[in-house]
Amino acid sequence: MERLRQLLSDVPHFLRTLVWPVATSVRGNVGLASLSIVLGFALWIFVTDTENPTRSGVLPIELAVESVNVPGDLALSGSPVNVRVRVEVADDVWNTLSLADFKATLDLDGLQAGTYDLPVRVEPLTGRGGLRVTEVIPDTVAVELKSLFSKSVSASVSLEGAPPPGYEASIPELDAETVLVTGTQDRVTLVTQAVASLDLSGRTESLTQAVRLEPRDSRGFLVEGVSLEPSVMNVSVQIEQTQFSRALVISATVVGTPAAGYDIVSLFADPPVITVFGPQSFVGETATIRTQPIDITGATEDVILTVSLDLPRDVSVSGGTSVTVTVQIEPAQGRQTLGVTAVIVGLDPDLSVSGPLPLVEVVLLGELPDLREIRPNDIAATINLTGLKEGTHTVSVSVSVPPEASVASVSPEEVEITLEPR
Repeated sequence: MERLRQLLSDVPHFLRTLVWPVATSVRGNVGLASLSIVLGFALWIFVTDTENPTRSGVLPIELAVESVNVPGDLALSGSPVNVRVRVEVADDVWNTLSLADFKATLDLDGLQAGTYDLPVRVEPLTGRGGLRVTEVIPDTVAVELKSLFSKSVSASVSLEGAPPPGYEASIPELDAETVLVTGTQDRVTLVTQAVASLDLSGRTESLTQAVRLEPRDSRGFLVEGVSLEPSVMNVSVQIEQTQFSRALVISATVVGTPAAGYDIVSLFADPPVITVFGPQSFVGETATIRTQPIDITGATEDVILTVSLDLPRDVSVSGGTSVTVTVQIEPAQGRQTLGVTAVIVGLDPDLSVSGPLPLVEVVLLGELPDLREIRPNDIAATINLTGLKEGTHTVSVSVSVPPEASVASVSPEEVEITLEPR
């Protein structure tokens, strides 16, 4: 029916654009003209309604009602109300309608403190699809107006997130310590603080920025229906770098000495380098990071230990605080000199050696632990007289030593031997 009323409202336009030309052309046949007009109008209604059908119903959205013309010394008590609307609109537009297509208002002009049942006005903000509001549900709402009440509450900032490791943020400072809360007394009484949120995640530099304050109760819940003055403040936070990082070489601390005759040939840590975090005074002036002591007293082989790093209290490291240290220990290389009496071999039974046999000095090379175990009896210094006749001869001295040593020198290398008959 509504569609028909709308079509009838368009009749004047139809008559001007279609009927008048037809009437002029058939001025001589009134009956034929009347019939043509009726048929054309019926056809126009049919085609229009078929191509663009309408839809009527209650939209599945709720509209927030805005109070307008609120007296300056009063405030609306309670929470905002919502309404729904029944509309008529072209079927192809129905599913595209949203809150942005409507405005719901409650006019409080000229009212005083008290309770009222006021009509809600909903206006369509668009004319697309022939949109019309046919009903507001509910069409009136009960409101209570109360005198305004104000009080001061403390203002604070709630920090969210934190600067990255090594940075610290100061206590935030607001432009003012308090704000004025205004509203009905029952709502204002609930407010105990005005809180703004500030996210410091990943920040490494000091900042000053505007933040919006929110009225909250003693449990931190938002209180609606009140206003804050000011509602926006500047907050300043100082962010400073308190820890610095640097890659330092690990220096193993070794105490004690290996067993006699053994030396430390190498010393290394795994990992050899580690990243430390600490104050500038430490990180900037320290070249190495030491380990806890590693005792190698009396060691005769490699010492492999996992030890903790010797870290000051305000210094940390990436990864673990322990490292594996290998102290490589090997026998020391040295020399030893021994005196050995030469032994005669190959002497003709009919001959004898004139005078005492010479003392041979033998210098040995090898690992000190082995050299210290070698005695003069372990070395053979021989003078081979095989085939020699009576007389004086210069003969080489031959020396044999244990396999763990080598001969550095023999003195003398040759001796004079005088042979005489027995």
